[in-house]
Amino acid sequence: MPTMGAALARLVTLLPTRYQQGKMPYVFFFVVVVISVLLTYAVVSPYPYAHVMFSSFALCLLVLLILVNQGFSLNRGIHLGTGLGALILFYAVWASGGVYSPRLAWMLILPLTPFYVIGRSAGLFWMLLVLVLQGVMVLSNHLGWVQSFETGMAHVHSSLLTYTLVTCVLIVVPLMYDHMYRQALEESRKHQRELEARREELEHTSAMREHFIATVSHELRTPMNAILGFNALLLAQVQGKPEALKVLNHTRQSADHLMTVINDVLDYSQLQSGQLVIQPETFELRHTAQHAFELFKPRVESMDLDYRLVLDPALPVWVHTDRHRLMQVLVNLLGNALKFTHQGSVVLHVRWTDPGVEFSVQDTGIGIAKERQEQIFKRFAQAENDTQTVYGGNGLGLAISQKLAHLLGGAIGFESEPGQGSRFWLQLPLTAASTPLKSAEQHLHLLHSADRAWTFLVADDHPVNRLLLKQVLQNAWPHSLVLEAVDGQKALDVLREQPVDLVFMDMVMPIMDGIDATRLIRQDATGRIQQVPVLGLTANVNPLDLERFKSAGLSGVMLKPFEPADLCHRAETLLLPMGDAA
Repeated sequence: MPTMGAALARLVTLLPTRYQQGKMPYVFFFVVVVISVLLTYAVVSPYPYAHVMFSSFALCLLVLLILVNQGFSLNRGIHLGTGLGALILFYAVWASGGVYSPRLAWMLILPLTPFYVIGRSAGLFWMLLVLVLQGVMVLSNHLGWVQSFETGMAHVHSSLLTYTLVTCVLIVVPLMYDHMYRQALEESRKHQRELEARREELEHTSAMREHFIATVSHELRTPMNAILGFNALLLAQVQGKPEALKVLNHTRQSADHLMTVINDVLDYSQLQSGQLVIQPETFELRHTAQHAFELFKPRVESMDLDYRLVLDPALPVWVHTDRHRLMQVLVNLLGNALKFTHQGSVVLHVRWTDPGVEFSVQDTGIGIAKERQEQIFKRFAQAENDTQTVYGGNGLGLAISQKLAHLLGGAIGFESEPGQGSRFWLQLPLTAASTPLKSAEQHLHLLHSADRAWTFLVADDHPVNRLLLKQVLQNAWPHSLVLEAVDGQKALDVLREQPVDLVFMDMVMPIMDGIDATRLIRQDATGRIQQVPVLGLTANVNPLDLERFKSAGLSGVMLKPFEPADLCHRAETLLLPMGDAA
């Protein structure tokens, strides 16, 4: 069977180009077979004018083959050929005895080509037409309109040839079509295999992309942890020194902007994979809006802009949503407005819509061209092709803001006129929330164990991160002892040598990482080691890695860069029983 298939495939390559694709080889070969049969009948048929009739029909079919090769409609060509064949067969049957004629058997072949090539409806149409012609022939025989069937040896050869050829054609046609079907099925399976390979390649590429983004994020967050951490420590030391405070605030603003870019890339990746989740909390709405607004004040000081915040007096004091994500959207909208506005005004309005809150940023900047407005929320899209070159930006801010707005249950949109400015708005279904018992700020600045002599272990392979954490801990607990380890194995060695009250464990370290080290701590036979609190500190924000880290037995986890006050509060909650902390 494979040999016959290979032979047919080679034969197909010899056909004209139009007849090499799809069902065209079947059409070509079938018509050639029919032409051969007609020419044979033209020679052996005993009836007068048979050679003229069958030769003419063969010529017509040859002309149709040529016309189809030149671009004539295949369906029309098949209908024309089948119709011509029906007329000639009807005449041949009429002239040779009607329903008694062996030529009637050829009418069985007529519906095959329309059925296999054009479709089921065409095959059924020609089948019904053949049945009608047979009925007409029966009626003609009954009424005596048809000459009686001639017998004798002169008709034996042609009758035998008729039944033999009809039998062969009836099996050859399905065999040809079966070959076509198998060939199409194999091509379909080959295409399916290619699609499957492509899908696996895309999945691998996606996994590599996620790994790359997580790795880059980790490598960027690690030094940012030191920059922001030491900046926070210095800010606490220069209160009352305006010039130093101004420099450090500028440094903090620049670092925050860099963290926004890092987070944009990471957040978009997580949004695409559906891994980003909302973490609602109760917070002061006005304070959050002011914080987002004031982040850009150092930049605005050197610009000739009317930069204002307008708060609706009817706004609720406390609301419940994801404060960090709300800040992220507001910072994106304000940053864009300031980037594209060099004179005039940028105004942040926060308005109560009863129910809900609308945040809007109105600017008098360059505006957005009409033809670009539909693309503005797409990733890596900016208003003009040279916008990134002139104004900077990564083209992710608005795409992320739109997705975050939907995750928060709200909507985002804009109105803009080129050359006159833009107004971006964010609507969230916020309602007034109850005042929390204690605010986070009260917790952060109140340490109940500041006079205790704790023993801490810091496991981190970066010396700058260890230095930062040691400084933060000794500032909060002046009498504490801070031990250091450069990897997970060294951390286990230190724990076996002396008691430790709390371990700060990095995730990514050489020799033994934080995940394995934490798992071994929880499996240690010594109760003192097994029960020590372990607070994970990592710049790796990949959700799967974080879940593995937590499941190893962490008492808690914080991401780098961290706020020193937040870290101290988390540490104290692990160090003190609930009764002692009250």
